[in-house]
Amino acid sequence: MMRSSWSAGPADIGIREVDDPVLVNPDDVIVDVRYAAICGSDLWPYRGLLPRHEPGSTGHEFLGVVSEVGETVSGFQVGDAVIAPFMYSDGICPECRRGLQSQCARGGLWGRDGVGAQTERIRVPFADTTLVALPWADAEIDDALAMRLLPLADVFATGYHGAVLAGVGPGDVVVVVGDGAVGLSAAIAAGMLGAGRVVLMGGNPQRLRVAAARGIETLRVFPTDVGAERLAEAFGDLIVDRVIEAVGMQAAFDTALDVVRVGGSVGFVGVPHGVDAIAPMRLFSKAVHLAGGTAPARHYLERFVAETRAGRLDVSVLIDRMLPFDAIKDGYEAMDTGESLKVVLRIR
Repeated sequence: MMRSSWSAGPADIGIREVDDPVLVNPDDVIVDVRYAAICGSDLWPYRGLLPRHEPGSTGHEFLGVVSEVGETVSGFQVGDAVIAPFMYSDGICPECRRGLQSQCARGGLWGRDGVGAQTERIRVPFADTTLVALPWADAEIDDALAMRLLPLADVFATGYHGAVLAGVGPGDVVVVVGDGAVGLSAAIAAGMLGAGRVVLMGGNPQRLRVAAARGIETLRVFPTDVGAERLAEAFGDLIVDRVIEAVGMQAAFDTALDVVRVGGSVGFVGVPHGVDAIAPMRLFSKAVHLAGGTAPARHYLERFVAETRAGRLDVSVLIDRMLPFDAIKDGYEAMDTGESLKVVLRIR
């Protein structure tokens, strides 16, 4: 038996003993999880905004060490340290071959299409095309390194993908709508892609201070504000080339489409919730390019790990709390209230 997170409904999160996973298919591996993160999207069912189909384990960001290997797995062996993207994928379908692993018909999301990652052990299907080997030994992975690595599996990949979808390039003026971990990631990524100026809009002073410490311009907005008006008040006639929408709510979409320049582009990676259908003329009249979708984290993950190893990428700023697995309820509550930006759980 092992310990796993468990939720049966809103505001219900805890740990229970469940059966150990076993190899099912020859391309599976079993991973002993060392660290797992809590994601902002985990809060949707926790808050009752999305239903859980049935009680079960939670989470989709983890790293650990391989403990069992299926007979056809060629890229991993017992003892390898690995990190997983937030979705598994077969690596051979047309979408995977085009770098869109998040659209794999045989793939899935941990905690939705399979067991959750906030657990002591997990079965990984399609191991060779899902997992990424870490260039550190298991014994080298400590709290500090886990804080640098885990955001790469989801939130940083998602923010980076938002910047790619928006077409961010050298010299662009970029506005990011949303100051959660994905929005902060998008702002950092825009700088990596050469943006000349990046403005992060959000309502949490602590998160805006984190962004400012990274050299990102910030603008605090309140729920009653009209985003485009606040931006104009603060920055005058700023010409915004690219916008990254990282919230998924109506006000954020409205702000993104209102502030982008004629002929500009908007990338949206906040999962839409309660957003009205967009009238085609709203895009047509400004010649705006709009693109969105789930980030293919696996497509980016090897590069992000290599950049982290080389010391050129450090996104540990996105993690502000490390807790033992037994304190999972405290972690969810801290993120639900906004007290924490992103929490990592020390599983073993």
